[in-house]
Amino acid sequence: MAGAELMEKRIREYMEVKSGFGDPVAQERMLAKEFKLFDRDGSGSIDIDEFKAVLKHLNCMGSDDDVDELFDKYDADCSDSITYKEFTDQLFSHKRVAPSDKEPNATKGIVSRVKEEIIKRSTGNGLRSAALTLKRMDTDRSGNLDEKELAEGLEVLGIEGLEEDDIKRLMRAFDSDDSGKISVEEFYRGLQGDMKRKRKVIVKMAFNVLDKDGSGEVDVNDIRGAYDCSQHPKVIDGSMTEDEALHEILETYEQGEADGIITFQEFLEYYKDISAGISDDKYFELMVRNAWHISGGEGAAANSSNRRVCVTHMDGTEKIYEIENDLGIGPKDIEKMMRELVKQGVKDIKKITP
Repeated sequence: MAGAELMEKRIREYMEVKSGFGDPVAQERMLAKEFKLFDRDGSGSIDIDEFKAVLKHLNCMGSDDDVDELFDKYDADCSDSITYKEFTDQLFSHKRVAPSDKEPNATKGIVSRVKEEIIKRSTGNGLRSAALTLKRMDTDRSGNLDEKELAEGLEVLGIEGLEEDDIKRLMRAFDSDDSGKISVEEFYRGLQGDMKRKRKVIVKMAFNVLDKDGSGEVDVNDIRGAYDCSQHPKVIDGSMTEDEALHEILETYEQGEADGIITFQEFLEYYKDISAGISDDKYFELMVRNAWHISGGEGAAANSSNRRVCVTHMDGTEKIYEIENDLGIGPKDIEKMMRELVKQGVKDIKKITP
């Protein structure tokens, strides 16, 4: 068991004892009290130093790397702080498996196989498409799947050859309350898995490209400011207006019922789906940087989508410059290119040749 996982295990054991082996609700209530002890400014969240103080109080300290890994796992929105909800959602969402030496590895194997098969058989957003299929297999509309419904749903997805024991392992892996059923949401989140902090950070950078006022929400006007929808293929061929194209982009990232607003969590969930099918961190970073025209990155992750222009200086010399973070700057918008270059510190510009 890795160091961060061991620390989590110790925290759970501590809360079990502290609560007198009470139910999860009692344990969460007890943890809330511990959490508030170290929330010095009463903000409802704790930073890394306060988190270390919590761990020390719970006698669950580990190495600095393990503590950082655990903190990053709980810091779902990359805010460099942890809310009580982020803490408990992660801590009490661990999955139960049968108590045999071989069962955990067998369970991990079947979960990985199902995930890989779904991604391999799909184009685009495979996990989200799979979730929609499984919802249709919820024949009694209970919001949950039993073993039979899960098996039928996976067969519809084209995943064949699963034994009865495989289905039972999948159920145990995601049935966090031992109810004998799992919600489609539980199964979807379990397959999706968590995202490394370095990936969350680059996704946060992409969200900030849209969320220019730092409100934590993006609406159609934010999208309008970032995208030139006149160049959208459907706008060009006349099958869609620019406004319709903007709303289509917005709806891509929304979760559940559309409300015209994208939160960072919705944006992150979208990229978690994509991240699940990409093993290479550098490729993931390159994909996000290029999609949102975020300058920077090193080696294979270095941005390659931003416009490069030839600047002729007043003394006649010429030099190629990258226009940094150029999302929304059209190919003919010379004045805007010039303004951006000036902001970057490029001086004595006579003319620009795209």
